[in-house]
Amino acid sequence: MSNESLQGDRSKTYRIMGRIVHEDDLIKYGLMAVSSVAVLIVLAIIGFIFANSLDAITEIGLWNFLAGEVWRPNRDIYGAYPVIVGTLLVTIGAIVFALPLGLGAAIFISELAPKRYREPLKLLSEVFSGIPSVVYGFFGLVVLVPFLLNNVPGATQGQSWLAGSILLGIMALPTIISVAEDAISSVPKSYREASLAMGATRWQTTSRVIVPAAISGISAAAILGIGRAMGETMAVMMVTGNAAIFPEPLSNLMSPIRTITATLAIEMKEVALGTTHYSALFLLALILFVIVLLVNTTSRLIMRRMKEKFNPTKPPKIRSEKYLLVMERVAMVISVIKYVVILGIVWIVVDLWFGPDAALFISLGTVALLVAMRYMNPRLTQVLAHGTLTTVMAIVLALLFIIIYDIVSNGLPVLSMEFVQEFPAQGGRSGGIYPAIVGTLKLVFGTILIAVPLGVVSGIYLAEYAKDTRSTRIIRGGIDNLAGTPSVVFGLFGMAAFVYYMGFGYSLLAGWLTLAFLILPVIVRTTEEAVKRVPNELKEASLALGATKWETITKVVLPAAFPGVITGTILSIGRAAGETAPIMFTAVVAFQTRLGNGIMDPVMALPYHLYYLASEVPDAYDYQYGTALVLLILVLSIYSAATFLRYHYSKKISW
Repeated sequence: MSNESLQGDRSKTYRIMGRIVHEDDLIKYGLMAVSSVAVLIVLAIIGFIFANSLDAITEIGLWNFLAGEVWRPNRDIYGAYPVIVGTLLVTIGAIVFALPLGLGAAIFISELAPKRYREPLKLLSEVFSGIPSVVYGFFGLVVLVPFLLNNVPGATQGQSWLAGSILLGIMALPTIISVAEDAISSVPKSYREASLAMGATRWQTTSRVIVPAAISGISAAAILGIGRAMGETMAVMMVTGNAAIFPEPLSNLMSPIRTITATLAIEMKEVALGTTHYSALFLLALILFVIVLLVNTTSRLIMRRMKEKFNPTKPPKIRSEKYLLVMERVAMVISVIKYVVILGIVWIVVDLWFGPDAALFISLGTVALLVAMRYMNPRLTQVLAHGTLTTVMAIVLALLFIIIYDIVSNGLPVLSMEFVQEFPAQGGRSGGIYPAIVGTLKLVFGTILIAVPLGVVSGIYLAEYAKDTRSTRIIRGGIDNLAGTPSVVFGLFGMAAFVYYMGFGYSLLAGWLTLAFLILPVIVRTTEEAVKRVPNELKEASLALGATKWETITKVVLPAAFPGVITGTILSIGRAAGETAPIMFTAVVAFQTRLGNGIMDPVMALPYHLYYLASEVPDAYDYQYGTALVLLILVLSIYSAATFLRYHYSKKISW
């Protein structure tokens, strides 16, 4: 029996334009209108970016812009090709670094780790996503860059393609691990049992049954990792050298490069409004937006196909013999490509450190070992494979430990009451970070006031009212696209729409609105999932007692879904507190000698203050680490609170 049929007669009616309209219908259409805000935001972002890029398209020409090999705005030369290539190179390098580690860790968590350790290991892996990108960039600048400079033979500088790829690879790990582990865990248990019953070892079952069955989800994890790397701004800007050149030769991993996001962040704040340079930067943002949109859309389609594949209510497709033969040949080609890629990666990395002779020997030896593993004793192969996966998991945890230990050990001696209560002095070399802390809290507070009502209402509509119609799919698509939009694009939109077009200037209000749009998808999705988890029996009982649907939602569903809603809100707070790119275009200044009084005043903020200290005040070593530690404590505390609430309430809920 549907919920609507159980609804009592207490629903009020209104006469509107000669028609009788029920109160719940009014509420439904009101919620739908609010939910449509996500679509309007996406359209507004596209509209503002496209409108501001038109001058560059007409004056430079789209093809000349895309194919031009020189980017020199000071000479009115706008060739985006080296910047686009730099973005692709650093992204490819990041995935090459992150995918083996992420996939290995995901397999270890899902298939090897004892059951009681799986959730803790997954949570530890997800801590990577809680570290603000500017903290990653700072770590890369003060630790990774000097390490590469001192240890790579012939390196003349550490800021390079390799540094950016390693750092972005670490940042992409939680996305790859989480999505890949979910995909592997979703493979039906019957697959494992059937394989083991046929006499296969655990590793043969994992490598030849489970992983191939989950390959679509693993592909989606890799694609999402690509989107994560492409959209990153602060970290890549701080470690890649920011030179719009082509590496010579192309395999020169220590060459400086520049990405689209770094170009936007470096040049946009200094460019004159309405110039060709200004329009060219927006055209770059439009290109980035389209690329990331295609990447995220592809990932969502793959994940949807995987869910349909393992849907127990849907009968399996019967494949023809010809189809199976084609797929077998495709698998053989993929296997060959896999060995070629491994050979190339090992060659480039070994050649970088030890020269071409060692690269040839080690590369061929690596491929020979991988081939030999297919024919050696299955038990020995399993021992080697499980040992490798354990080592990979240890490497992932070691990376997390190194980053956090470096920040904590160097930042802890700086912390004091004076450091958190005083204003900065001498360009950030002395004093404290009090206005940056207050400004961060102000930004977070106002952002939540705007985003939470919109997000919760949209989540309720999608969970309780939305049917699988075209308009609903458009709303969901808008929310998904918002979630995948790079933060720097939000920053440019906020600057164009709020700072200039609406005349807010660099202000707290402009920052609030920009960050609210940024975190809105997280609140919508977590609210929708929390509401959907409330059992239908509770709703039906309320309706059977005569309550209206809206009364049921407000008095039964929302109280039951409150833990999930509050978790999404807290996660959003963490993201808002750690973002740099959106606020650097809309709301922040480097220094303040007094706190602003109104919402039209700019503020200091911890993420931007850390970036400023690291890039503009290189001799303020202690204050850089102190600021990084305060920001890290703030953001990780917020994420820890969300995790605690999620698991605390999940144990109490009995349905």
